[in-house]
Amino acid sequence: MKIKAFFLAVTLLACTGANAQQINPITKAVLRGYQEILNENPKDYTTLYQRATQYYNLSMYDEALVDIIKALDYTPEKEKELRIDEYSMLTDIYIQTKEYDKALSAVNNALALSPKDYALLYKKGNVALYLNRPEDAYESFAAMQRLKSRSQEAFFGMARADIMMDKKEDAKELIKQAENADPSNYLTYCRIGELYEDMREDENAAANYLSAFSLADNKSSRPLESLIRLADKNYPAVEAAIQYAISRTSNTDALYFLQASIAFNSGNFRQAYDGFTRLLQSREGQIASVYANMARCCLALDKISEATTNADLAVIKENSVSTLLVKAETELAANNPSAALLAATKALSIDANSTEALVQSALANIALKDTKAAIQSLNEAAMTDPANLYARMIRAYVNSNTPDNAKEAIIEYGRIGNTLDPETFRDVTYKALAQCLAGKKLDADETMKRAIREKENKTKDDYYLAAVYYAQTGDLATGKEMIDKAVSLGYQNLYNLYTNNTANLNIAPLRHLLK
Repeated sequence: MKIKAFFLAVTLLACTGANAQQINPITKAVLRGYQEILNENPKDYTTLYQRATQYYNLSMYDEALVDIIKALDYTPEKEKELRIDEYSMLTDIYIQTKEYDKALSAVNNALALSPKDYALLYKKGNVALYLNRPEDAYESFAAMQRLKSRSQEAFFGMARADIMMDKKEDAKELIKQAENADPSNYLTYCRIGELYEDMREDENAAANYLSAFSLADNKSSRPLESLIRLADKNYPAVEAAIQYAISRTSNTDALYFLQASIAFNSGNFRQAYDGFTRLLQSREGQIASVYANMARCCLALDKISEATTNADLAVIKENSVSTLLVKAETELAANNPSAALLAATKALSIDANSTEALVQSALANIALKDTKAAIQSLNEAAMTDPANLYARMIRAYVNSNTPDNAKEAIIEYGRIGNTLDPETFRDVTYKALAQCLAGKKLDADETMKRAIREKENKTKDDYYLAAVYYAQTGDLATGKEMIDKAVSLGYQNLYNLYTNNTANLNIAPLRHLLK
């Protein structure tokens, strides 16, 4: 019993910061302890459930599934509460593994034991939505609402089900009730915005994200991220919402800054340029962050001289890592690698572990043909941030162009090519390109094709990145097709289109095909 109590006491601590790839020593000790208990009694259903929970928190879903099924086999029928918890855990595992039919069966088993369990009804409603069964989902959420008459989760769930059934007016009435349930919470308006996006009413979505932004008060980046994501898909809708807000207030500086920043972060650089120009005409707008963003915007529009001027003004206003990095980037684009190296070095004197500064230092040294110094900076970047595939791709590129280091380049490309489940489309592109450069062209093509095929709602940036892959691997026709799609979606980074020659992470081989 003592050993069980110990493992129960440290389980929460052990889970902190752990994942399937990196299990900390405390967690390992917990798992060893569970195994010792199970070696003595393989049918100890309590320990099996506890270990399944541990595995689930570590995102080790296969292992969790094995344990929870055994736990259910051995748990007596009289242990009703534990069986409910076990079925609930089984539901969660199937949701994570996207086996929604099995998840529905598991949650139904749990509800058979506890028909009025609010949390289980919520799970069932969401699983039914995943299975495109909106009528069943609505029924579950309505049952929640009968248990808690002002349940915001129930209102939102029923609204989502109504949208799926094309009952938009009913959904809007439920949205009003959800808003009334918690009108001062920024998350309310984030969720309402998402529902309006589902109804393809992007201007209403943008208006609600703006409301969330005004209420968040720096508590969360979610409202701004939502606005940027929506702007990437439908910039005019976000622009219209901000313009309306500007017309309704006398305090416009903050909204103009938001407008320009969203335009910049969603890749609408022409609109961002106009916005930052407006801001810089007022004294209140002449701050380091505005100058720095204007510099980046000018760089994206291939206005190199103007970019360096604004970067200089940003550094004058604030000598920080972020402003120095902007200066390094713009100086390198202006073919002033010595000035770029100086700025990157100053940034490193402030933060020696800045991966971005290390990469900028390396790029400057590459331009100065100091391969040794470049590799040293990239080695440090790789140690500081091993998940940064951009830095590692550049390191492999430098090594591949250094006769004595060619083997290291192939090894590096092989490691990048073996990256498991890259999180972003950018990293998938780097993985595919690395596979090709490591001599696995068929695998590389399949990686890229699968990414293009499987990712829904591909953005203009995704298509540009796909063009980088095809340009660098010799399929210029497909690369041109990808660029055309990017431009048709509003891709405005003229520097990437016409000038950028960084390493082999550009579209230079097909540039002659651009109009």
